[in-house]
Amino acid sequence: MTLSHTSARYLCACIWACLLAACGPSVPEKLRVAVEAEPGANQDAPIAVAVLVIYEDTVFRDLMGLSAAEWFDQSEQRLRDNPDMQDFDLVQWEVMPGQVVPEVVQQLQGRPAEGIVFADYYAEGDHRIRFNPMKRIVIVLGANDFDVVDRRDN
Repeated sequence: MTLSHTSARYLCACIWACLLAACGPSVPEKLRVAVEAEPGANQDAPIAVAVLVIYEDTVFRDLMGLSAAEWFDQSEQRLRDNPDMQDFDLVQWEVMPGQVVPEVVQQLQGRPAEGIVFADYYAEGDHRIRFNPMKRIVIVLGANDFDVVDRRDN
């Protein structure tokens, strides 16, 4: 079986379109995050955790300059300044030492985005970590700081 010139061109155009679609920019559509707090974390006190998926570059750069303490001091006003959640989406908890928060799945806006996690510890430090919102993550709250770990068991 041979293809006509027109059929071959059509087939090439279809393959080219598929390749372009596969190479296009990826955007997060769902936030998938769980939290695990070690026993005794944060001097055995609750830890406020905020997970932000940020869609605006200027807002992301601004928030990357904040410590967790500054974020939590300013969060009420920043939420009032973002009433329609156009600049960022937010998921937050207050987690007790030893607590495990099962994975939460939240629909996102389907736009290019960056992620930041803030955890409000008593210990000195920024307690801020950047993450890729395309990945499924676990926030591990340790004694004096935390980590964000990619979950491989998709």
